[in-house]
Amino acid sequence: MKPEDRFVEKLRALLPGSDAVLGPGDDAALVHRDAGLLAATTDLLVEGVDFLPGEDPERLGRRAAAVNLSDLAAMGACPEFFLLSIGFPPDKGEDYPLSIARGAIARAGEFGAQLVGGDLSAAPQTVVSVALWGRPAGPPLTRAGASPGDVLYVSGHPGEAAAGLRLARQRVAGLTPEQERRLLDAFHDPLPRIALGAELSRQRLATSAIDVSDGLGVDAARLSRASGVRLVLERSLLPASEALRCFASRAEIDPLELMLSGGDDYELLFTVPAAQQGRLEERAADFGVPVARIGRAEEGSGAVLSDGGAERDIAGLGHDHLEAAR
Repeated sequence: MKPEDRFVEKLRALLPGSDAVLGPGDDAALVHRDAGLLAATTDLLVEGVDFLPGEDPERLGRRAAAVNLSDLAAMGACPEFFLLSIGFPPDKGEDYPLSIARGAIARAGEFGAQLVGGDLSAAPQTVVSVALWGRPAGPPLTRAGASPGDVLYVSGHPGEAAAGLRLARQRVAGLTPEQERRLLDAFHDPLPRIALGAELSRQRLATSAIDVSDGLGVDAARLSRASGVRLVLERSLLPASEALRCFASRAEIDPLELMLSGGDDYELLFTVPAAQQGRLEERAADFGVPVARIGRAEEGSGAVLSDGGAERDIAGLGHDHLEAAR
């Protein structure tokens, strides 16, 4: 278990009983209110930790909104409203936080969420915090719920954002302009999978889900632990894109390592009952993003990568906010 996960366990032990259906430990909280069930989440982005110094402020605002939207996507929730707080060095001028807000408003607005307030503060470095609320489209998805025999899926192409981060730090020769743009966009401007999460919830297709923000390895382990199952990922099924493979070849990096431990993908990892597999794949065109079968859930615990009969423990592969920076 990663230090961040141990912290969450200790935090949960401090909390009194409340009307929260689901508190800390999932992608978002679920809270009962008279108007119905609310999903709520928050994320903090710190300069030099979660984004590179000198990031374009409008693009930073889009990213801050997107990482929170991804949490709601993992719960099968449709976003409604959000708060935005910004700490920044005053010498950047007032147009700087306005540009961050402009980006956040635009990205969240694409999915129906409105800015309703927030806060500003002087700070030695830029810090952006978003708190976002929405409503599940159907029965809410959580990290708990997978059963042995379920089929494991992932959306999109994990690893591209990690390649984009490396590319943003240092150019790699040999990529086409389209490949460069694809990888850089995956890191700078991720697209939250709201439509996919909502459909999985509305159509009762998934038994569990998590957004892949810290790396496919560690997030698979979190899903495994919450559901009480063992997740087996098949190496031959992992969907490495052409852009990722080309980058990895040019940079002399194993693309598998970027997929398992890179993080910042904001894709959805989810389980589906075997009996629903055909129905899921029939509806794939409605999701707005490709989904790939990558493994299965079985009796036991942990997350492993299977390759020709050999298994590798991948539970520790990924980013942790209480460990050294990436």
